[in-house]
Parts: sequence; C-alpha cells; structure tokens
Amino acid sequence: MSEITIDTVKHVANLARIELEDEKAAEAFTKELDEVVNYAHLLDELDLSSTEPMFHALDLNNVLREDEVAEPLTQEEALRNTKSTKDGYFKVPKML
Repeated sequence: MSEITIDTVKHVANLARIELEDEKAAEAFTKELDEVVNYAHLLDELDLSSTEPMFHALDLNNVLREDEVAEPLTQEEALRNTKSTKDGYFKVPKML
C-alpha cells in the first residue's frame, strides 16, 4: 500500500516552495518518494533486540586541555597580527 499520495507530494512541494510543472511531474515524484519510503521499511525487518542504542556510530570523546592559570596577553601582543588598529583596539569594518 502506498504511503505517499499525490496530495502529500503537492503539499510538501508547496511547503518547500517547489513548483511542480504538471500533474505528470507530481505523479513521478509520488512514485519515487514511495519507493524511498518502502526501501526504508526494510529496516523494520532487522532484529535489533540485542543492539544497544547509541547516539553516534563511533565512540567519540572530547579531548580537552587542562585549564591552567597563565599571564594574559599584553595589548601589544594581542594586536600584533592584526591588519589595522585604532587607539589600541582592533579596527573592523562597519556592520550597520
């Protein structure tokens, strides 16, 4: 049974601001999207009862450095690599 109807395709196209050329295009999209959904339903057949849920395929951990108290940069050091300064501050283009 088809889960994707031509009305659904037209509604989603309208929301996405996609202009469907004609009824034939809408029918083609309907058929293609229905095939994609049916293919995704193949996952329903998998036995996942022994699979532990996870958020990511890889076990990633943040690598953070230790916070260490150190001397802050001087104003001259902070401004050393900038292209332009004015009165001891970074000079940037106007935004507004």
